[in-house]
Amino acid sequence: MAKYDLDVVARILLSLLESPKGRTALYMRTGLNYPRFLQYLDFLKDRGLVAEVDGSVRLTERGKEVALALAKALEDLT
Repeated sequence: MAKYDLDVVARILLSLLESPKGRTALYMRTGLNYPRFLQYLDFLKDRGLVAEVDGSVRLTERGKEVALALAKALEDLT
């Protein structure tokens, strides 16, 4: 089973909290190679945090809750 870096997961979720993005735009924000990015995307889809709709990746309701909680936690640390 592949390991997933919390920093990369956070970058994806927080980026999508700003707005839905196409795969390429989202991929560019991760710093990963494309095959590894797709693994992260599948990881987040499997957990019900993101979905692909009309050619863009967006947060699900659950994903939005997680991203907002993550943003608050990061804000509390700074």
